[in-house]
Amino acid sequence: MSPIKQLLEFVNSLPVGPAYAPIYAKGVVFGKHKNVSKGKSPHENGHYTHYSPSDVALLLEKSPEQFSAIGLYTGIRSEGLVILDVDANLASLSKKWGDSLKDAPKIISTKKNAAKFIFRVPEDQRALVKGITGKQTGQGYEVLWGMQGLIGGVYPGSSDGKYPAGTYRLVQGDFNDIPLAPEWLLAEMRARKLQDTPPQAKGLVKNRRGLDFNGRTQDEIAEIVHDCLQVMPHLGRGSEDYWWQIGAMIAEVLPNDLGLTLWSAWSASDPDFEEDWSKGDPCASKWPLIVGKAGRPGNVGLGSLIKQADEYDPRRERFQDSSRKTLEEVEKDQVQRVQQVALDYAEVVERAKALLEVDNPAEMNYRMHCLAVEAGYRDAEKIDRILIDHMAYENQSDAISLKQLLETDFRRNYLIPDLLPKPAVVLLYGSGGDGKSMAAWTLLKHIATGAPFVIRGQLVPVEQGPVLILNGDQPMVQLQEQLEEVDVPVDAPVTIRTDFQLQRFAYFCKQVHKYKPSLVIIDSLIGCSGGKAFDENKSEFAQPLYWLTRNNGVMFPATTIVVIHHANKAGGFRGTSSIRDAVDEVWSLKKPDDKQIEQTGQAARILTVEKSRSGRGGTQLLMKQEKDLSFTLSDWTPEVDPTNASPSGITDRVLQRLRVVYPALRTQKDLVADPLCGGSVQGVKKSIQRLLKRGLIAEGEKTLDAATGRPRFLYQAILSRGEGVNVCPLREKPSTGTGSDGGHVGGHKGDTSTDSHEEPGTSKGDTMISDSPECPPSHPLQRKESAPKGTSGTAIRARVSETEEFSDEELDGSMGTAFSNWD
Repeated sequence: MSPIKQLLEFVNSLPVGPAYAPIYAKGVVFGKHKNVSKGKSPHENGHYTHYSPSDVALLLEKSPEQFSAIGLYTGIRSEGLVILDVDANLASLSKKWGDSLKDAPKIISTKKNAAKFIFRVPEDQRALVKGITGKQTGQGYEVLWGMQGLIGGVYPGSSDGKYPAGTYRLVQGDFNDIPLAPEWLLAEMRARKLQDTPPQAKGLVKNRRGLDFNGRTQDEIAEIVHDCLQVMPHLGRGSEDYWWQIGAMIAEVLPNDLGLTLWSAWSASDPDFEEDWSKGDPCASKWPLIVGKAGRPGNVGLGSLIKQADEYDPRRERFQDSSRKTLEEVEKDQVQRVQQVALDYAEVVERAKALLEVDNPAEMNYRMHCLAVEAGYRDAEKIDRILIDHMAYENQSDAISLKQLLETDFRRNYLIPDLLPKPAVVLLYGSGGDGKSMAAWTLLKHIATGAPFVIRGQLVPVEQGPVLILNGDQPMVQLQEQLEEVDVPVDAPVTIRTDFQLQRFAYFCKQVHKYKPSLVIIDSLIGCSGGKAFDENKSEFAQPLYWLTRNNGVMFPATTIVVIHHANKAGGFRGTSSIRDAVDEVWSLKKPDDKQIEQTGQAARILTVEKSRSGRGGTQLLMKQEKDLSFTLSDWTPEVDPTNASPSGITDRVLQRLRVVYPALRTQKDLVADPLCGGSVQGVKKSIQRLLKRGLIAEGEKTLDAATGRPRFLYQAILSRGEGVNVCPLREKPSTGTGSDGGHVGGHKGDTSTDSHEEPGTSKGDTMISDSPECPPSHPLQRKESAPKGTSGTAIRARVSETEEFSDEELDGSMGTAFSNWD
């Protein structure tokens, strides 16, 4: 009889019930990883499919050249069968164990002094035992539990070549009458499970208050994971994907050292990887990747692990009484929750939208919570997420090509040129008492009133608009005092809400749509984070900031959002670095260091732009106490940095040139030819593009080049003149079509650079000629490395006096808003 017919005859004699698997013949290539069988590799489907003897026989008949043996799976999936696999020292071990082996099926091969014995673990013991590797026993035998062992067919020979190939033979007992495992074997298996169980999973104190897995303790979850792993088989070489998936399931609920301990303990019991463990724990190096979700398969977790373990243990005998009770409670709660969900999706969205219109925040919160409970959720946050996702879906746009993106006219506006971009999210942080809130309120006054602001030593116009304060940090009396200190007019378009939570995205959208603010101030990040404030060192804490940045101008009207944040004890950035990554700009407010005090004095604070997506990184603002004990806030960046010898310095020189000749206009050709700009054609062109984007210059109508007849654009600096500040009266006669308001450009015609009129009060070249007495300067705050008006010492002189000083009242009116306390 041929070997395959002998194997088929043996297979057909086996009892139905246990799980079997055909074994690939030696040298056969199998699986997606193209593994080469050594004569002991089971069919890959056998790990997941409960093959009966007839199933195995069918595969053998269809592909007789592929298979040469049959394996028996042990453990709970095979009705508690366990294999005592003696690889050496059979004689001495048999003497030690006595008559306990005589009734068990015994299988031998050509290997001397070796045999396999098959027993059955009692049902009440199956959740309490574990397999044992040969390395763990150290006596030449191992106990197979949850794994498979060959029981018939071809023996491929020993790996060291000492014993030749042959066949497995049943020489004792009957597979239809398998005895219970002896007590000494059960004791060893129980001891191994206790030894391998992590301390956290022993003697657990249970917490039953949760309604789902999210409400359960780590110990409860760890116990369920541990019990499930007891029935999860090892697939040997070529099963890395399976191994990775098991780790991902654990990491989803236990992304910590306890989860790693459980995964490592399960992985270490796979005998095919003993050599890998001799070099260290292979799980430890992979765990950070799995926890970080790098390559982690989606939609896996504790539920996936339980479901997969149920395939091997459908009666759930693996669970201890405590873990079984926990799982039953969770599943019962889930069934009840599903039964309670009777609301249609459209109804939930419609009712949630209607609740956003409720004026009373307490009533809205209560009714939103009731809607969440009615829909089967624990709190209103889930409803808010559904609503915001629905709104995002309604506002989504089709995909666009790179060409379409580059050709679309996206323009970044500025509330304050080169300082406050719109749309943008700005994070302002500093230590307590240093003046974070007061700096924000000063910006508020400039936006709410349209008061000009000093940028690069010159007053520039500010885009006036409504301001929305979302306060979660200060009592109303403190907020009142601070706004009085900065002297915000009582009729200023400022709205204050004190009931804001950052996680309530739909509510935020409603407020911005309602008030359409140019500026939103959130005070503070911690104060408006509700119960999630304790998680500020976790990346999830920054998620609302990512949402605000990503959806600004998409799901709500474009606006500038300033978020006030606290520094840590050392004065540095507080919380996860994801907070910094999530926003467009990061401003830090600090006291000046010893070197800076020489320039600023003691009563000053410096705002530094640490990060800027609009290219302002490294620039600074100065908040300073003046002689009358008031405070001023202005840009503290030199108009031209004399230390900047890089090509990027041309942008500053182009800006300075346009400011000096203001209100005259210049073409790109004029600026290229100007020796003080000192740049290439491309350098000047890109500088103009950058200054236009930053809102520091404006583009007028085209003029014809006298030499070539080609049209060229005219450019003019955007400066503030006469808006309630002491400046020279404008005597310069503009060219035809040039606006004379000093702050806006519109309908420019002709090349003003060639204007040669010399009437009294007009300009000649770049020099101001005025009938009026010399006027006070715009009086910027000075830096050591910059000359008056923010220009370098070698730059062109501005057209106003650099020596006359302001009175305290003039200084307060031109430079900023006075306030008398820091925070």
